[in-house]
Amino acid sequence: MSMQRSSHLFQPAADANGDAVPQWLRIRADEPGKLADIKQSLGLDIAYGLQRNLSQDGEFSYFAITFLGVEQGCKRASRVIFVLGRDMLLSLEPSDAPQALEMAQARMQRQGHGARAFESFVLVLQAINDATDALLDSLNSDLGRVLVQTNAVLGSLEARDRDFGVSDVVAAQLDLGEVEELLSDCLESQLQLALAARHALARMPLADAPLQPLLSTLIEDIEAVEEHVSFVHDRVRLLQTTNNMALNVKQNQIVKVFSVVTAVFLPAMLISTYYSMNVARMPILEWQYGEPFTIALTAGLALLPLLYVKHRGWLR
Repeated sequence: MSMQRSSHLFQPAADANGDAVPQWLRIRADEPGKLADIKQSLGLDIAYGLQRNLSQDGEFSYFAITFLGVEQGCKRASRVIFVLGRDMLLSLEPSDAPQALEMAQARMQRQGHGARAFESFVLVLQAINDATDALLDSLNSDLGRVLVQTNAVLGSLEARDRDFGVSDVVAAQLDLGEVEELLSDCLESQLQLALAARHALARMPLADAPLQPLLSTLIEDIEAVEEHVSFVHDRVRLLQTTNNMALNVKQNQIVKVFSVVTAVFLPAMLISTYYSMNVARMPILEWQYGEPFTIALTAGLALLPLLYVKHRGWLR
């Protein structure tokens, strides 16, 4: 493709007054030809933005943002490279465009006019932040289900008719592990969004000064969602700790039962060991009440540790 054609491809449109109207250029990762055209016509190397989450090259700022969203009931992670200039916003997206970006473009179309570059970027960040908020609602539903499992496990500690095993706790822990991983990714995404929004606010041209209140409000919204993510993350950690505690209590109960059984039969073992000694003379063996006496002594000594354990409340 020639230089002239490339320039025409990325030339801004014009409004009724003949003024240039910047466009949001969306490019899919499976379109290497367009990437080459951009590098040739505008001198932008989008691969440069892959090196870090935020970088600066002249008037252009590069943002690599990884975010999550719920699409058709499935949780999906997307990584998009944004290039923001004074008069242009460019995004390098996955082959299957994230729903958050489609929502941002739909908002721009409802406005009925071409949005400026910084205004487009604000709308994009707002759509991504809304997608994270929607994901949190979905994760809260998952946590509600895990909370029911955790309460059932805790309730079975005192129940007489039903017991629980390691598999019950492991299933809940696996679900919590998946949620915790998603929340960690969400937290990282919110940090990237906040960094991009603050950087855009600092480099906003005077022509876009009216957008400063909107961008400041967006930063507050991003921080609010970040706090919500942290709260849900703490809730997940609490549920994980509770499940581990329940498993430890159950294991202690099992060990306690075997300890009590051992204490009950220990006197019988001692008596049987004593009477099994090969001595020359043992008078009690010739006594007519020797066997009943030995049985009564064994039963009495077995009841003593059992009564002591019950008195201390160790069987509760």
